[in-house]
Amino acid sequence: MRTLKYRISPSFHALDIELTFVPARTGPLALHLPIWRPGRYQVQHFAKNIATVTCDDAVVVKSDLSTWTIDVKEMKPITVFYRYHAEQPDAGGSWVDESMVYINFVNCLLFPHRGENRACEVEVILPPAGFSSEVGQELGGAFPAKITPAGCYETFCSLRTYKNKLRAKSYRELVDSPFLAAPQLHTHAWKTHGVKFYLQGLGPKTHFSERLLKAYQKFVAYQLDYMGEFPVREYRFMLWICSKPFYHGVEHTKSTMMVMGPEDRDSYEDLIGLGSHELFHVWNVATIRPKALLPYDYTRVVIFDTGWIIEGITTYLGDWFLWASGVVNAEEYVNLLAGNLKLHFERDGASKQSLIESSVDLWLDGYGSALPGKRVSIYFKGALVALGLDLLIRRKFQHAKSLRDVMLLMQNRYGQLKSGYTRQDFYALVEEVYGESLSEFWSRWVESSHPLESDIAMLLESVGLQFESAGVLKIIALNRLEVFGVAQ
Repeated sequence: MRTLKYRISPSFHALDIELTFVPARTGPLALHLPIWRPGRYQVQHFAKNIATVTCDDAVVVKSDLSTWTIDVKEMKPITVFYRYHAEQPDAGGSWVDESMVYINFVNCLLFPHRGENRACEVEVILPPAGFSSEVGQELGGAFPAKITPAGCYETFCSLRTYKNKLRAKSYRELVDSPFLAAPQLHTHAWKTHGVKFYLQGLGPKTHFSERLLKAYQKFVAYQLDYMGEFPVREYRFMLWICSKPFYHGVEHTKSTMMVMGPEDRDSYEDLIGLGSHELFHVWNVATIRPKALLPYDYTRVVIFDTGWIIEGITTYLGDWFLWASGVVNAEEYVNLLAGNLKLHFERDGASKQSLIESSVDLWLDGYGSALPGKRVSIYFKGALVALGLDLLIRRKFQHAKSLRDVMLLMQNRYGQLKSGYTRQDFYALVEEVYGESLSEFWSRWVESSHPLESDIAMLLESVGLQFESAGVLKIIALNRLEVFGVAQ
């Protein structure tokens, strides 16, 4: 039995987990829990949410921060038991309360050493009918008495289901597929270019409006036309409208989870921007991936200096797609663009680090505050670089070429062939599209902290925009701007 079999029993703010498998050999065997997750390039140490791991037939010893070791005596099935505290209410965590069960398997599922490619089976035992707070306490949780019977749950997950069990070809596929269950989930479904899409989620029905659905259909169709193909056959936009102020999304190959709040806020503008951003990640990181991330190694820090390509290009194009697809008009797009420029120039414009240094230091500092004036955002300065490249290419070729040519080559050279790229590979590919060296551009925009206000102002003027200050763009030539909103 090479399959890793997981049985998960949710209780209030907790997941009781059993893992059963046959070891590949006898002797000491390490069981790992990921120390990070895709989409968040910082150490997170999910193991802090596990107190202990046990096994009926063997002693389990904590041997590293996120590793337990078991001494295997025989080549027969073994089962380990542990509880994961599911108290992280965001798109990248796991959360269980009386209203929902949300599980990011990458947070909580142990795997045997070198077992990332083993097939997996997951059974989630949702609370039974008549579930009471007393029963919850017996299981170690504290579910309120009003919990919905298991038969009334709706569930979302991109994995296939067989006999009420989730099946994954590998642990890698499993932990790229979040699971959401709740008494009532809203669902819209449609097909574009033969691909089945879902907009599904939890929260007030008013957020899941026809207006939002039509916007998603527009930018989805445009992105598929822009890239010419889609790497998967089904894709799910999973959405949780929560009670607190929140804005968070996490990309996956076949889905994205987005958390937005509070419930009484009109979240339409944020949801179209976040949805467009996360969809493009299906190409730009889930498929087209830096060499260091192919494949993902969840057991160690994975240093790479191209985070700005992943997040910067996606941030820039995510907004541009809204305009090009007709979801927003030219003036609304210019406001989005001005907002991103403001976030860079007012917050990070005088920071000391280059994009390369800040890509690396995410692993050190995380996504919160760092030393004042130290780091730049791989999202917003990365988006500035993507904008600069797009405008440079368009200006030279009178819009006959654009950043699209770069991304199509990236997909052809690295995505389709599942061959990871380096920063130097990206440089060379862009220069191939441009037709000459861009060494000065890389030096000023990417490899140093050189101020870029005058550089971007000159390029923006070529598409009819006047850069007046960090967050102010003025349309000075609408005819030139409208050409910018088209991918040739």
